[in-house]
Amino acid sequence: MEGRKTQHNTVKNVIQYVFLLVFVGLTIVAYIFRNEINNFFSADLTNVDLINQFLHLVPTFIISIQIIVLAIVLNMLIRLLAKLTFGLTDKGKTISNILTSLIKWIIIIGAILWILSVWGVNTTALLAGAGILALIIGLGAQSLIADILAGIFIVFEGEYVVGDIVVIDGWRGKIVNIGIRTTQLEDNGGDIKIINNSEIKSVINQTKHKSVAVCNITFASNEKLENVENIIKSALPEMKAKIPTITDDIIYKGVTKITEGSIELLFHAKCFEEDIYQVQRDLYRELKLVLDNNNIPSFATPSINVEEHKNKVLGE
Repeated sequence: MEGRKTQHNTVKNVIQYVFLLVFVGLTIVAYIFRNEINNFFSADLTNVDLINQFLHLVPTFIISIQIIVLAIVLNMLIRLLAKLTFGLTDKGKTISNILTSLIKWIIIIGAILWILSVWGVNTTALLAGAGILALIIGLGAQSLIADILAGIFIVFEGEYVVGDIVVIDGWRGKIVNIGIRTTQLEDNGGDIKIINNSEIKSVINQTKHKSVAVCNITFASNEKLENVENIIKSALPEMKAKIPTITDDIIYKGVTKITEGSIELLFHAKCFEEDIYQVQRDLYRELKLVLDNNNIPSFATPSINVEEHKNKVLGE
């Protein structure tokens, strides 16, 4: 299914580029022969005035299309230049996305004004009126301005970049896009949360440092503690080899709880944030297998949670 989707997107992109190349070619031809085209359509080609008036406008339509094609090509070139300039790193992608988003709207506004001037609209007066209108709208669009400014600060302060796993307002997800107005997070289920940049008050960036998968294993209290500890400790190197996403040695942290019928042990395993849930599941499995293979009865813990500790865990 994923392969078909990728193939479909590839075919779609190829078709789009072919059509764009055709339009670019026609635009160049129309520009070369613009004088001939203007002379041809300036004459009355029929005996019907309405049709002649429409035909007289054909050169203006052609110029408008040329402006649109030029804007599309210019936008594509700027996106390509931004990628080459800022590179393919996560921070580079973030800066590239927000700058190209800003430039895209500048190009769109410029193209619209250019087309209006081609059709005889007094763009100078329009801009003067737009300045007053912008002032009026600006007073009622303070949140939009705040979103834009916050997006700029997010990018240049480097609080997080595309690809980082963060927690914003209790929502844990991977940053998939930082726009000029919004930030998009994708959780493990593929759901996308869109947050206005100005509404992001605090961020927990879980990608800056390695995370720690925490695992609690419980066994019967009538088993000798030292015996169980030695068995599990001897199995830790093999367990790490079976879970390649663990970046450092599995650490036995000690006894966390003793009840009348059970003893609970705590284990830590450092890994990258995107692997933390799978590492925890694999670690639980391997610990359970060690207990089973040595005939040590184990108990289910009341709940299984992942605690995303950072470097501070090293001091515990």
